[in-house]
Amino acid sequence: MPRARDYLRIAARGWVIILVATLLAPAAAFGIQKLTAERSYTASVLLFAQVAGDPGTYSAYAGGIGANSRMSTYVSLAQSSVISERTIEQLGLPLTPSELAAKVTATWEPYGLSRFGRPSSALLRVGVTGTDPQTTIDTINTLASVLMKMSGELEYVEAKPTDPIQYTGPVAELVAVDPATVAHEVQPDMTNTLLVATGVGFALSLVLVLALGLARDEVLTGGQLRQVANSYTSSSGEPPRS
Repeated sequence: MPRARDYLRIAARGWVIILVATLLAPAAAFGIQKLTAERSYTASVLLFAQVAGDPGTYSAYAGGIGANSRMSTYVSLAQSSVISERTIEQLGLPLTPSELAAKVTATWEPYGLSRFGRPSSALLRVGVTGTDPQTTIDTINTLASVLMKMSGELEYVEAKPTDPIQYTGPVAELVAVDPATVAHEVQPDMTNTLLVATGVGFALSLVLVLALGLARDEVLTGGQLRQVANSYTSSSGEPPRS
């Protein structure tokens, strides 16, 4: 009957097999992932929240606050099914509005909140993911165009002759700063996959080495030989040998 140290000796003798299997398993998992996984691309645009006002100091300050306070609304609007539906209609994409909306990301840059709890930026970064680079670029640029148009429509005002301020147009709207020109491939996080593959490779190779060592049914050490001799002498009634 092999003892614990015998198992350790069997494993030590097969350390090359265990090492090679432990290294090859994550390499194989990485290769399979690269060959079978569908490629994904991302592209983004940068928009600026613009608030109408005169060039005075107070108006500029108030406009900045107004732009910042609208960013949370613009984030939600960019990821809404209404924007996605109009984008799909213009491009004829084979997606539902909810499917496209799930691929859209939006956040202000740089991200953060002021001491009053408002977004600290008037710049909005909107991105989208897709399986084709050019389609991804076209999708995000069209979506940004739809978003800019709707942001102006939502706050469009028309002055009446009796109004003290004669202004007709959007009170606030998004304008383009940096349109999308290139799509970048999304690199999936394979950390968990590689860790699991490493563990599986180590465990399977260890079991294989131990199974082969036990299947040979041979005496591996002098300690095993003495154990067998002592067991035999004990069963025959002779005193055990040291």
